[in-house]
Amino acid sequence: MKKVQILLLIGIVLFNYTAISQDSTTFKITKTCDSIFSLLKKETDPDKMAALNTSFYTTSIDGFPILILNLGQKLLTLGRDRKNIMIESAGWSAAGQGYRLTGNYVKALELHRKAVALAEQSGNNGFLWFALNQMGHIYKDRLENDKALSLYRSALYYANKSKGANGWFPTTNLAATFLNAGNLDSALFYAKTALKSETKSQVMGTNSIVLSIMGSVYSKSGDQITAQKYFAEAGAIAKRTQSPRFLNMNYVAIAEHFNYYKQYDSAAWYCKMAIEAVQKTPSAYMSLKPARMLIDYYQNKNADSTVKFWKVYSAANDSLNSTRANQQIQMMTMEEEQRKRDIEAESISYKNKIRNNLLLGGATIFLLLAVFLYRNNRQKQKANKFLEKTLADLKSTQTQLIQSEKMASLGELTAGIAHEIQNPLNFVNNFSEVSKELLDEMKTELNNGNTEDAKEIADDVIQNLEKINHHGKRADAIVKGMLQHSRSSSAVKEPTDINALCDEYLRLSYHGLRAKDKTFNATLKTDFDNSIGNINIIPQDIGRVILNLLTNAFYVVDEKKKSGVEGYEPTVSISTKKLANKVEIKVTDNGNGIPQTIVDKIFQPFFTTKPTGQGTGLGLSLSYDIIKAHGGELKVETKDGEGSTFAILLPTNI
Repeated sequence: MKKVQILLLIGIVLFNYTAISQDSTTFKITKTCDSIFSLLKKETDPDKMAALNTSFYTTSIDGFPILILNLGQKLLTLGRDRKNIMIESAGWSAAGQGYRLTGNYVKALELHRKAVALAEQSGNNGFLWFALNQMGHIYKDRLENDKALSLYRSALYYANKSKGANGWFPTTNLAATFLNAGNLDSALFYAKTALKSETKSQVMGTNSIVLSIMGSVYSKSGDQITAQKYFAEAGAIAKRTQSPRFLNMNYVAIAEHFNYYKQYDSAAWYCKMAIEAVQKTPSAYMSLKPARMLIDYYQNKNADSTVKFWKVYSAANDSLNSTRANQQIQMMTMEEEQRKRDIEAESISYKNKIRNNLLLGGATIFLLLAVFLYRNNRQKQKANKFLEKTLADLKSTQTQLIQSEKMASLGELTAGIAHEIQNPLNFVNNFSEVSKELLDEMKTELNNGNTEDAKEIADDVIQNLEKINHHGKRADAIVKGMLQHSRSSSAVKEPTDINALCDEYLRLSYHGLRAKDKTFNATLKTDFDNSIGNINIIPQDIGRVILNLLTNAFYVVDEKKKSGVEGYEPTVSISTKKLANKVEIKVTDNGNGIPQTIVDKIFQPFFTTKPTGQGTGLGLSLSYDIIKAHGGELKVETKDGEGSTFAILLPTNI
């Protein structure tokens, strides 16, 4: 245990002394997190695992949002692979914090309840106090102090019962919550308790939070001298660790202190310091509070400064909204991967159950059949018919279940992406609010005769309106595209422009992959035969087939690119061609091709060449069935090392 603690302390100290630029900070935090996670994967002792998980979280939060979401995904995957509900609980806690930090408290509370339930089921106090403590943050943020205090007290109780656990975290949170509630005596008591309980925090920097709380307590008690003493100590620790987050929190606390005593110039100075501390870092979203305070300060004094800090506030808010959208997409991807793993496990369990039931049922039926044959020959035909009907029902049930799982794997995924519309709507709301306040300022300037300032404000309003128009059109496009894609098939054929359908799903597939992986790039080529016209098909079904083939093509070219082939340029092309009485659609890639040994298996259900967790093996099987139902054919031509071409042949008289 001592060796693990030393390694953790060294890793965290190295992280805290890195540069504050966003790229270098994220890189350093990532390296430290990877080191801690390597130790966690090898550890089997539950108490040591709980300590490693706490360190993993406290390190990754400075890399929000990327690293904390990555932490949740890693822990959930590790917990599922090892069938360890303690690690799975920690994964849900981390994912819940990702939602909390972007203001999505409803989703955060849902995930934290999962974490607490699993931690209680495990019976391990080290993971239970952590889950309760993280859930308490939701109510602390929302100033629901009674609920927050109840959770933090429970967390402290289980932390004290846990072997090797540190009660510093729930103790510090109790102090902060009592401060929010105005109970200064209790806040000071828990702050002093936390200060005594965590001696290593002087190196790690976390005690800067406790000292800032104590400064705020003395500030509100009227003891300015003692308050400034603790603020100075907190600032010294934060500066020594070079943590943007700790510096920002300390400066905001000092600004609130001066604001409380109506020393507004000093308060404004520390607000600017708070913004400067987190700019160009992963914690840039923490500029929101000090920027809001500066806007209030300059509102009736300096219009230029007001506009300036409105822009800072808007940039931080836009960053947070963008983070929320990326987080939702990443979380949906993470939950989709977990759902696929569950489907795969359930499918295996179902097959085993069917196999056992068939064996047991078969033995029973054959035994009964022997008795029937022995007693009465006329019962033989009746028994045979009953057996045939039973086997037919079992096969029919299995076929229906596989088909339902196939449709669910596509329908639920596409319907879920519609949540992405929340991002442009947030932009529209934010820019509308800002524009309203800018127009009020412009009126004031015009009344004062400051036409130049009014023109500058008008330019800002025009820019905001352009952004509102842009994001409104973006939301409209998302709604139309996603609803069309996720709508259940009506099984009614209708005249469809096959060229437009191919082009639409080419863009949908490419931009969908780009949303998950910004580094992904590929050359897109199209060759459409304009003489085809419209053909009668079920557009949602054929669209799903085209989307599946394109997604597979992008996957294989990306894998080949990552393998480091020199001079390789990922290329995916789609073409249409009118034949005698058919229409041909081809999707071609220049990936590694399909080995000849498995070409005959690729259309079988549950067969996949992707790593575990990245594919269910239902895509091509579903596509084959859809094309067959349209009276067409789905073929593949491949050359090992050169690429593959999937060809869809649809009759024009359908």
